[in-house]
Amino acid sequence: MNPSATITLDESPIRRAPLRGVPSPAPECSGEPFASPWSALIDAKLNGDRQIQRLTARVQELAALLAATEERARRALAQDLHDETGAALTVVNLALARAEHWIPADAPAALGDALHQARAALADVCETSHRIVEGLQTPAFDAGFAAALAEWIASFGTRSAIAVDFSCSTDARLDRMSHDMSLALFRVMQEALGNVARHAQAAHARVSVSTDAQGVLLLVEDDGVGIGAAARRKSGRFGLSGMRARCEALGGNVRVAAAKPAGTNVRARLPWAAARPGLFASGVPHLFSA
Repeated sequence: MNPSATITLDESPIRRAPLRGVPSPAPECSGEPFASPWSALIDAKLNGDRQIQRLTARVQELAALLAATEERARRALAQDLHDETGAALTVVNLALARAEHWIPADAPAALGDALHQARAALADVCETSHRIVEGLQTPAFDAGFAAALAEWIASFGTRSAIAVDFSCSTDARLDRMSHDMSLALFRVMQEALGNVARHAQAAHARVSVSTDAQGVLLLVEDDGVGIGAAARRKSGRFGLSGMRARCEALGGNVRVAAAKPAGTNVRARLPWAAARPGLFASGVPHLFSA
């Protein structure tokens, strides 16, 4: 080999074979750094994540709107029943009392029996109206979250003849929950036990509230006939859409499943972060812009 020989290097760009499925850069861009196909995938993933976050936020806002609308409808209906229906029932009660007072002593016994039956039926209607108004009104949690649930459960057990066991965590955070969280869990329990009374043919139910580092778990169980998949899809019948809307608006969820060996389980979970004030009680929440 000649030591004085020189080696000339070809400094022209190295031609690389294009990757299959990845378009080659345009000639005018050949002087710029080549974009890796992985960076395109990463960008697409980030864009997808941002879109999912926006859609999730919109779903929560729409769920909050549904829950707020339901709460306003409850209050309006309770007010109408209390004011208009209550006043009409009072007039009927007074009219029946006057009829009983002025009934002749020699009136047929059947007339007295009819008036007595009418008064008894009216008393039942008044009691039912009062119970409906109580159920529709927004509960107060002044005495604590557990106390509010226990009071309603005791009333439910008395009128439904269904034995209900109630247990609640002593976690002090329960009494520091936002009103929205407390109301959402209360309404889920209320609707779930209402379904037990209407559909389950159950003799016993259990309500429990527990906590962990992430949030609150409400569990309502019964020993009734259970609920199948077809019935769960008919959410309007069992009020499942309202339960889900309330929990999803606060970043939580509701699960309804058949229990073993019989009955139904309703599980509602809300995160501690769901402390958005005034979501259900003060009208329509603001919707994110499209």
